[in-house]
Amino acid sequence: MIHSVGIDFHRDQHRARCLDDRAQPCDSFSFQTTLEGLAKLEERVFRDGANPIIVFEPAGLAWLVVAVYLRSRHADCRLVKAKMQKIAALRRYLRGSAKSDRIDALTLAKMPFIDPEQLYEIYLPPAEIHALQRLTRQRKRLEGDITGRKIRIGATTDGYLPGVRLAFTDPWSPQARAFLRSRLNPFAVVRDGEEALHAFLSKASLRGKGSRAESHLVFLACQSVAALYELSRSVETINEEFFTELQEEVARELRLMEAEEAESESLARRIAELYQKLHPSDNLRTIPGVGEHTAPVFLSAVGDPTRFRSQSAFANWEGIVPGARQSSNVEAKGLRMTKAGPAIMRMALYQAGDIGRRWDPQLAAVYYREMVHHGKNHKQAMGAVMSHLGARVLAVLKEDRPYELRDPEGKLISKDEVRKFILSKYHVAEDIRRERRRHKPVKVRRKDREMTTYRTNEAAKAPQPVEVMAISRK
Repeated sequence: MIHSVGIDFHRDQHRARCLDDRAQPCDSFSFQTTLEGLAKLEERVFRDGANPIIVFEPAGLAWLVVAVYLRSRHADCRLVKAKMQKIAALRRYLRGSAKSDRIDALTLAKMPFIDPEQLYEIYLPPAEIHALQRLTRQRKRLEGDITGRKIRIGATTDGYLPGVRLAFTDPWSPQARAFLRSRLNPFAVVRDGEEALHAFLSKASLRGKGSRAESHLVFLACQSVAALYELSRSVETINEEFFTELQEEVARELRLMEAEEAESESLARRIAELYQKLHPSDNLRTIPGVGEHTAPVFLSAVGDPTRFRSQSAFANWEGIVPGARQSSNVEAKGLRMTKAGPAIMRMALYQAGDIGRRWDPQLAAVYYREMVHHGKNHKQAMGAVMSHLGARVLAVLKEDRPYELRDPEGKLISKDEVRKFILSKYHVAEDIRRERRRHKPVKVRRKDREMTTYRTNEAAKAPQPVEVMAISRK
């Protein structure tokens, strides 16, 4: 009887290999993502009453249609995926250099026998949760593209017109954008005069009235750049004709950036609508640090919170847990986070945690303990904060009730008191921060390794019940 099935997805023909309960090959075939092909897969895999573990290749989206079909036809079938690195490493061990493909169906089928702990169940969320997942990821990509364009525009402008962008109060204000769009030629700005520049910037401002001081500083910066290039006229690398081409280049980048900003705003509105429909109580945003950007990420990434049997299982899924290594009498703990879960979840936990530690006394205490007493740097301390924040997110979603602020002893504390409380008890001094930034891990000499242990770099321990239960009970 078939015990495990590995499916290696290809553009045309997907390949399936089946192993029996002794890990011996018992079937091999190809199929396509069509009704006929999926029926063939179902017939071959579930014959004779078998209900095998089906291991999917962890890449692309080809697995999704197959998983939806199999789950709809066999609700209790076990569909799993594994990390790409694990499968690739196993394939190298089993096959050597006999094949260039990093993953094959036989390797996938062997995973339940060799490393079952590294397999994780496929979660097929409801359609609206699935849509929210994709929308939040798309917004993240758009925001990354916008940031990249801002960096390119800033680097280009600062390189050819040093000091001009710094003259603006806000380098991305309507006035600054209008300048980038059509006034990058410093020679033309100087020829037209300061009054013309002030009139142009005033017209571009939201109020229709620009700052005279800002216009003056921008004009002086343009004068300085023009004078610099006048002195370098003999080289002929940068002249007035060059700025015509530069203007078109920067204006094009700016148009693309503003189009992406418009799409991001439209996307944000749709995300807000879906989030409100799926989580009408909005209890997630009662957690300090969780806002309109991070709440939809948490909701879509977690999906059904009851699928996690415990806080530890949830922490392992997030990947906000430290790795460990033991050998003989040498032990190294907290080497690095496992980073097993969705990257967008960890990003949201970091963003929300960095704000939450300033407004939640319990998170502030965790951060203070890691920085001051355990000698961690900011990012290591944030690992602990992220783990505890993740525990709060799961608890709020499971119980769907508001989060309550409590001090580390579990006593209720008002929002008006919390900031003063944190600054008085859990403020990390700047000299400690500087010291932690300079800190380097202790190196252990090879000959001393048998008698000593590595310095531990703990991230987050499993969430503690006393801190997780900082939620009101109705």
